[in-house]
Formats: sequence, C-alpha cells, structure tokens
Amino acid sequence: MINITTGYVGILDDESKTQRYGLEYRFKSFSGPYGFRLIPAIGAAVSNNGAYFIYSDLRHDFYLTPRLILIPSFGVGVFKDSSKIDLGNDIEFRSGLEIAYQFKNKIRAGIAIFHLSNGGLSSQNPGTEALVFSVCIPLEHLE
Repeated sequence: MINITTGYVGILDDESKTQRYGLEYRFKSFSGPYGFRLIPAIGAAVSNNGAYFIYSDLRHDFYLTPRLILIPSFGVGVFKDSSKIDLGNDIEFRSGLEIAYQFKNKIRAGIAIFHLSNGGLSSQNPGTEALVFSVCIPLEHLE
C-alpha cells in the first residue's frame, strides 16, 4: 500500500504549527509474536520549514468493525532539524495511533497522531507530536 499524509507537526508545542507532508510504503504483513500480523513500512515526512524524517516502522491492523481499523505503530528513523524544530538527536523514535475507514475498494482514509522522541539518547529530548490526515491506496489501484 502507498500512504499519503498531510497535517501538522508541533501540535502540542507553544510555537505555531508547522505543515507536514509524508509518503509511506506499507509492505505485506507477516506473522509476528502471539499471532499478530505485523506490517513493516518505510516512509519519509518533510515540513515546510526544512525539517525531515526518514523512518521504518512496524504496525498492526486491529479491525474494530469490517471497515473501521485501529492501527498502532512503532518505529525509528533519522531526523534532520530545522531552525524551528530541534529534537536533540539525529535518531528519533516514532510511536503512533491511526484510525482509518476502509472503503469497499480497499482504499483507506484516516487520521493519525504520532509522537517523536529520541528516547533519552541525548540530554536534550523535547519530543514533538504530529497530527495527519492519510489516504492509503492498495498498489493494485495504481496499476
């Protein structure tokens, strides 16, 4: 699946919100611990002030109903600071929660919130949050 996102980073910070855009590739799931189907992903997000984040993560789809999906995720990546966003380290962890609606054609629309933190890898660890709207398109729709 290809996931396209747009939203804001720094949503809980005192500073003005920064626009953020992302693109992600979600691989096919594989069997993980306790029977969970884990979905690996790679992605990149850029902000309109020059910061960017390149990451990989794992997620799982919890079907709340046949169409409503709760998707927790956790990953790690490389973050490039900007003059407005400084997270204290090049290595940042990302944890997130997405809620998505899956249409009959398997395209999904959802909203997600993510927290980025260096997990104490450096003495400066301000962290930040992002809120995004996402559209996830199965690859067979792009052929």
